[in-house]
Amino acid sequence: MVICFDGHCYEIVIIPWPWTPWQPGPGPVNFPQLLRDATVIASLRAAAANAADADVREALVAGTQKAVEALQRRAGGHVSIRNEMEKK
Repeated sequence: MVICFDGHCYEIVIIPWPWTPWQPGPGPVNFPQLLRDATVIASLRAAAANAADADVREALVAGTQKAVEALQRRAGGHVSIRNEMEKK
């Protein structure tokens, strides 16, 4: 992404996620891609709280909710996924 103000342009840095390779431990070793995607979604959800503009913040949260729904569909009914901001 590049943002320009009156001819002065700034390239926005992309932060790669996850920062370290995901190594599943005991448990669901059959789902490393699912856990990696969940790490990205949870990180984006947490970062969304830092957005200064309320409309941007709401759009980011809505996008992460859609991503969680897609993750749940891929995981299947035997897996439970919830956002960290939801109550148990």
